[in-house]
Amino acid sequence: MEARSLDGARVIAKQAYYESAGMPRALALRYWREFEGARTVLDVGSGSGDFGRHCPYPDVDVHGVDADARAIELASQYERALLVDVDDAPLPYEDGRFDAVLAKDVFEHVKEPGGLAQEIYRVTKPAGVIVASMVMARPRRVWADYTHRRGFTRESACLLLEDAGFRVETTWRMGPVPLSAKLHFIDRVPDLLRLPPLDALWGASWELRARK
Repeated sequence: MEARSLDGARVIAKQAYYESAGMPRALALRYWREFEGARTVLDVGSGSGDFGRHCPYPDVDVHGVDADARAIELASQYERALLVDVDDAPLPYEDGRFDAVLAKDVFEHVKEPGGLAQEIYRVTKPAGVIVASMVMARPRRVWADYTHRRGFTRESACLLLEDAGFRVETTWRMGPVPLSAKLHFIDRVPDLLRLPPLDALWGASWELRARK
């Protein structure tokens, strides 16, 4: 349902959507390991703030942005969360503000992914890192979510970040391998998904780590 923020900006309230979505603790901790040493972190498309909720470092300053008013209300318990529609407004931070940025499952939702990538580059510190997750260009993955606009190949995902100025350091596959979070082998999932039969079953997103 559409809502309006206090300044009149368009926001989207997706209560049922967020009831079925969430980031398992094991996956959040995997991303946090990519950010070891960071002190200021931005969670773009923060949803209900699971990334901040599972932060293992008490001295890290975690910020989040999302276009869903209810999600921001929840995320504010764990992150410095702001209501921002990144399709219509720049990120509300000064240049070079963050050591690290997580952009999980957000580029497939926005109208202009290149513009968002450039904004993320702007607010990232020199030598700062971004970890991005983008849905694979597979119909059953792209259209399983009614809010998706597109999917990405590995090549297009890399080009998106490179055109914004980032240097891609590594890429890997990720997907919902059964019991991987519960049985604590989520770090093995990228290796498992190198096998074509397992990739066909569970490969869902391309994940990239890049540096400014």
